[in-house]
Formats: sequence, structure tokens, C-alpha cells
Amino acid sequence: MKTPNIDLSHSLDLLTSARDQVRLSLHLLSLDTRQKWDELEGKILSLENKLGQEAETVSEATASAAIDLSGSVKAFVDSHVRHIEH
Repeated sequence: MKTPNIDLSHSLDLLTSARDQVRLSLHLLSLDTRQKWDELEGKILSLENKLGQEAETVSEATASAAIDLSGSVKAFVDSHVRHIEH
């Protein structure tokens, strides 16, 4: 089902901000943590591509995936990146 008026701007802003923050700290993370990040970043790219294809009308499944992924990325950043001192 397509829903035309889902606002994903907050979720997408969170994903973009988290990606930038992780990229700055990537060299300080453990190998396991970097591998988990690579998995999350792949999901971010896949979601961005899907959102680009769906254009103005986003499916409920895609909207739900965006919200779920933003939560996963936030949890990753909170537990692995924010505690690193530069």
C-alpha cells in the first residue's frame, strides 16, 4: 500500500548525521564494530535507493524500514561512537 504523506525527514536526517559521525570515527572502532557498521551502511544505501525509486509516494513497508533503521543506527552510534574521544 502506498501512502503519499509520510514525513521521513527526521529519520533520514538522523541516518545522514550518524553516517557522517561514524565515518569520522571509523578508524577508532574495533574490527567487529566496523563490520557491523558496514552492514548498517549497506542498509542505509539500499533504503536511500528505494526511497529514490518510490519518489513522492512511499510504501508503508519502506517508511517502517526507514524508521527501524534509524533506530538501529542511533543505537549503534550511541553505544560505539559517542564515547570515543577524538
